[in-house]
Amino acid sequence: MAERAAQLAQGLEAWLAAHGFAARVEIGDRATVGFSQETWFGRVSNGTGARDVVLRLPTPASGSRAILAQRAALQTVAGRVPAPALLWHDDGAEHPLGCPFLVMERVRGSVPVGWHELREPLRSRLAREAVDVLVDLHAVAPGELGAGQPGQGPTELAYYDDRLARLGQLPEVVELALWWLRRHAPRAPRAQVLAHGDFRMGNLVIGDGHVCGVLDWEMAGVGDPVADLVWCFAAVFEPAGVDEDALVAHYERRSGLSVDPEHLHWHRVLAYVRLAYYALAGTTAFDAGRSQDLRLAALRLQLPVYLDRLAAALAGERVS
Repeated sequence: MAERAAQLAQGLEAWLAAHGFAARVEIGDRATVGFSQETWFGRVSNGTGARDVVLRLPTPASGSRAILAQRAALQTVAGRVPAPALLWHDDGAEHPLGCPFLVMERVRGSVPVGWHELREPLRSRLAREAVDVLVDLHAVAPGELGAGQPGQGPTELAYYDDRLARLGQLPEVVELALWWLRRHAPRAPRAQVLAHGDFRMGNLVIGDGHVCGVLDWEMAGVGDPVADLVWCFAAVFEPAGVDEDALVAHYERRSGLSVDPEHLHWHRVLAYVRLAYYALAGTTAFDAGRSQDLRLAALRLQLPVYLDRLAAALAGERVS
């Protein structure tokens, strides 16, 4: 890892110099969470001071889309929602780093694994702040991200329908859920907004008791606002532990949008299909030898939990 860090530091220094910015770059640790990008922590120094930064590059599995979408999202939401400032980027590969990359500021604070880590009343206050951030995000014009193909983004059924079909035989509850989702899909599209795509506690930076940064924008695109709202509450590692009904009502008041309970339920089922897909795709990639990342193998242990929650959601039960 030290050799890779040194190579990246040298490459970024050369790129900065070629763009008129003479600086010393130090690359330290690589983040141990996240699968879609290489994430490295570093520092860039010149005669006027030093800045802590985060360098992100695509993985072979994600390809360049993860970087390009995140770059576009950070540019689009700058000054509108709390997000890291985009410092430098290159969408191409003809440079010392050899692939698209971005460098953003490092937002200081902590990233709780889930809502259960937070005590009351902090938990409820931060959940309300998270909904406020979501309302502000959904009011931002999507800009470059609005050019994608409608209905094909990472918050859409078609996206997972297509990818699950590539995995071969699926667990019966996933097959049933896909049938149910197709049969009960909303007849007319709801309001389409700039959606984060992975808006959850694990992607929120908390500092001084407030939400001070939203991370991981690689799944951003135009989508249904309810998809973001449900994903915020979905039990990824544990039940959410927040008053979801009150927060949905708060979203409605702030946004002026009405959230239909049946529409919310449909997206809840889709959320658990998404979680099942990530676990199935990860373990399939590991078993096929396409990745040696043991975190993908560990998803096999989470899959039964996701399938159980998917079955409960199909039955109309609230995971709590």
